[in-house]
Amino acid sequence: MIELTGTRARRIARPDAVLRGQEAGVGPTVLLLHAGGERRRVWTPVIEVLVEAGFRCVAFDQRGHGDSDGSPRALVPCADDVAAMLQAEPPGCVVVGASLGGLAAIAALGDPAVRARVAGLVLVDVVPGLDPDRVRRFLAAGGVLEAHAELVDDILARVPHLRQITARLDLPVLLVRGGHGSPVTDGDADRLLRLVPHATVTGIPGAGHLVARDQPVALAETVAAVTSEWPALALLRDLGARQVDHPGGTLLDHLRRVHEQVAGWGGSRRARLAALCHAAYGTDGFPHPLLPPDRRARLRAAIGDDAEALVHLYGACDRSKTYAHLGTTPLPLTNRFTGEIVSLAADDLTDFALITIANELDVARTAPLASETRRAIRALIAALGAYVPDVTTRALADPSLL
Repeated sequence: MIELTGTRARRIARPDAVLRGQEAGVGPTVLLLHAGGERRRVWTPVIEVLVEAGFRCVAFDQRGHGDSDGSPRALVPCADDVAAMLQAEPPGCVVVGASLGGLAAIAALGDPAVRARVAGLVLVDVVPGLDPDRVRRFLAAGGVLEAHAELVDDILARVPHLRQITARLDLPVLLVRGGHGSPVTDGDADRLLRLVPHATVTGIPGAGHLVARDQPVALAETVAAVTSEWPALALLRDLGARQVDHPGGTLLDHLRRVHEQVAGWGGSRRARLAALCHAAYGTDGFPHPLLPPDRRARLRAAIGDDAEALVHLYGACDRSKTYAHLGTTPLPLTNRFTGEIVSLAADDLTDFALITIANELDVARTAPLASETRRAIRALIAALGAYVPDVTTRALADPSLL
């Protein structure tokens, strides 16, 4: 069997089966559920890309596949296995399910307690509204129908229930379609969008139904690009960011705008994630922490260690003492919690400056400020020009600061 270097073995005992798998990487968790007739090793090249992009990946052989025992004769036991996998992970997982894996994930999400642990769902060339005749023809042509007839009949009988569950999903959903050879039609995709209007649909040219086998790198890059912020958004909602008032709406509104601004300026993935969560521990100017500093593990699980470290630096900044030294490199940042002085340089300093400018610019755009306060914001952004001159020039041209 192909295995990734540095993987860790996983084992989950179920009442009638033992599920065996592996995990690799650190950062936000992606749970990968393979298609029927496959095994977890199909995800190996996908995992390599996702780990490099800063994700932690978990993949199990589904029951009756690979190293896992048990019998895949019905969808409910497969769904219960998915629930057990999610229970063993921190909240905020991105679930990626291909074919059988996607249907098992949908069935598991019918339980609100399971749904609360998931940041978003990626369906890989599968939809809940399956046409029975078309499914049987497709599986028969691939030589799969006869071997799994009992499971196929059970799944098709559950299509109305799967559609009901999908229609109630209030989390992000992405459908990744294969190209030529995929059984998912344009009509299937349209029906999914009618069920879940907030869903997104994309395609992977050159892939058939088994996208992870045909185009693993393209699939991994799509998952990484689309789902990167899902765990952070799930955590912010869970922590009540939608209930905290902030100029321009709620704190969550503000965080999303700052994230979008940093992304628009070409900020790194780390900077974008930190921007989205920059006020998680409160700040010197906004003393409303969503998390106390002694619960940093929750944010690390959502955005990764590097981005969380930047959020902590930003939240801990004693602005009056630190801003007095703006323009110097490295920048001595005074920690308002401990009094410690940390030297910021290189990427830390660039990302800190990007988030600071984006935050201040959003306040200038949305808050009813006195002229003196707007001049102070303009002066602060100008002082940060030593670290990000191009961004500073663009920010100072914003009408809110003129």
